[in-house]
Amino acid sequence: MIVAVVAIIVAAGLANYFLAQPPASKILVYYSQYDIQSLDPADAYDSGSFIPIQNCYETLITYPVENITTLLPDLATSWTVSNDGLVYTFNLRTGVTFSNGDPLTSEDVVYSFQRILTMNSPSSGVAWIDSQEMNSASIKALDTYTVQFTLTHPFSPFLETLATVEPNGIVDKAAVEAHGGVVANQDNSWMAENATCTGPYEIQSWTRSQQVVMIKNPSYWQGWNGPHYDKIVMLLNQQPSTAISAAKSGDATIADIPFDQAQALANETNFKIVSSPVPRTKLMTFNVNSTHAFMADQNVRVALSWAFPYDDVIQQAFKGYAVPLNGAVPTQIYLGQESMSSKYYSFDLQKAATILDQAGFTKNANGLRFNGTPLTLYSQSTTAWATTIDELYQSELSKIGIVTDIHSVPPSTVYAVQKTSNWDLMIVNWGPDYNDPSDYALPFVGSTAVGGDTYYTHYNNSAIDNAILDAMQTQSRDKEIADYKVVWDASNKDPNMIFMAVTTNIAAVSNTLSNYSYNAIITYNFYFYTPV
Repeated sequence: MIVAVVAIIVAAGLANYFLAQPPASKILVYYSQYDIQSLDPADAYDSGSFIPIQNCYETLITYPVENITTLLPDLATSWTVSNDGLVYTFNLRTGVTFSNGDPLTSEDVVYSFQRILTMNSPSSGVAWIDSQEMNSASIKALDTYTVQFTLTHPFSPFLETLATVEPNGIVDKAAVEAHGGVVANQDNSWMAENATCTGPYEIQSWTRSQQVVMIKNPSYWQGWNGPHYDKIVMLLNQQPSTAISAAKSGDATIADIPFDQAQALANETNFKIVSSPVPRTKLMTFNVNSTHAFMADQNVRVALSWAFPYDDVIQQAFKGYAVPLNGAVPTQIYLGQESMSSKYYSFDLQKAATILDQAGFTKNANGLRFNGTPLTLYSQSTTAWATTIDELYQSELSKIGIVTDIHSVPPSTVYAVQKTSNWDLMIVNWGPDYNDPSDYALPFVGSTAVGGDTYYTHYNNSAIDNAILDAMQTQSRDKEIADYKVVWDASNKDPNMIFMAVTTNIAAVSNTLSNYSYNAIITYNFYFYTPV
C-alpha cells in the first residue's frame, strides 16, 4: 500500500531527520548520485530507478548476493528446458503475497510479461530485452503455479535475461488492472509512481529529485528473522561534497563516491571505501551519420581510435579504478575473456596522423585537418570524469591538427542530441543488464536491423549482425566464442566507438553496516545488509 507523505525538509537535514527515529528502528541512509525516473519495472531503465525497483520487485530467478555467474531460484523454485532450447517451464513458489496481500500466481507472471511486450516501454526502450525472443503468445499458465515460455527462436541467454528486474519484475495483475491496466505503447502513470510487489521492501514515499523511502514488507516470503534494516532512505541527486560530508559525520550509511575523491578518503575512521568490480563500460561513440561527412569514412574513425590516450584516461579520469576495455564485450562478462581477450588499439598519435594523411585528410595551410571543421564532442556535465576525458582527448587531437568543439551538458540534452545528426563524438556509460555478451555486443555494435544501435551511431556491419544473431541462437559454447571473436575483429577494424575502459563501483560504507556487498548486476540488495 502506498502512503503519500508531504513534508518540507531542508535537504541538508534529511538524513538527520530520518536518523532521529527511535533506536529500535534500524534505518539505512543512502546518499545516491542518481535520480529516479520511474518505479515501473516495465519502463524503467536507469541506474537510479533500478535500486528501489530491485529492492521492491522480484524476478523468477536471480543471482547470488555477489556472484553473476550463477542463477538461483527466486519467485520460481525450479525450471526445465526442452532439448531444442525453445520451451522453458517454471514452477512458482507457493505462499508468496504482494505487499497489498494479493497472492502471487502464474496469472500474475503471464500478465507481467505480456504487459512488457504490449506496453513496449515507450519512455525507456527496455522492452528490447524480452522482445528479442518472445511475443505476447510466448507465455502461458499451465496451472496456478506453473508457467511456460515458448520462445520464437532459440536464445541462449534467456535465463540470464529473466534475472534482471528491469523489465522483468513480476507485478500484481489486480493492482495494475485497478489503475489503468495495459495500453499498447503507453506508460501507466500509476505504476510509474507506485509499487505493489513481493520483495523485501515496499515504497513508503517518493519525492521526485529528493528522496525515496522504503520500509519493510511485513509479508515478505523470506521473513525477517535476524538483523535487518527496517527502513531505507535513498537521498537523490547528491553532490559529491554532500555525500562525503555525510559519510564523515556518520549521517550516511552508504554514499556514492566519485573516482577523484576515493583515494583521499582511504584512511577515514567512520567508514571504509569499497571498490566493487563491475563490468560497467565507458565508451566514446562515433556518429557515422554526422552532418560532417568525414565521420562516415572508416579511416577517420580508425585514426581517432589510435589517437585516444587510453592509459592517461584510466589514471587521470578514473584515478586507477578502471581497467582496459578490449572490445564490445568486457572480459569480466561471460565469454568476454575467451573472445575479446586482447586490446586492439593503444595510444599512437603518429599512426593516427599517418592514417589520416594517407586517406587524404591532410592539414591545410593553417595546420588543421578537415579544413578546420571542429569535431563536435558531447559529454554529461554531471560526471567529472567525462570532463577530464574531454580535455585529455582534445589536447591530443590538437597535436595532429584536429579541432574539437566540446559540449558538456546535462544528461537530458545528451539524450536529445544523440538522436540527431548534429554530433560527431559522444561519451556514454553502460551498465550490465544480464550476464551475456549479447547485452553489450548487440546494443553497441549491432545495427538497428537486428535491434541494436542503442547509441544512434547509425553503424551497420552485416558480418557483426550475423555473428551476434548466430551467437544468441546457438547452444554451442565453441560457436559462441567464435562468433564473438568475429564481432571483436570486425568492430575494431571498422569502429563505431572507442572502447575506453571498464570501471568499478566506489562507495563509502559506514562502520555501522556489516555484510555489505555490491552485485555487478543487481547492485544493492538491502535485505542482506546487517546493521551493527
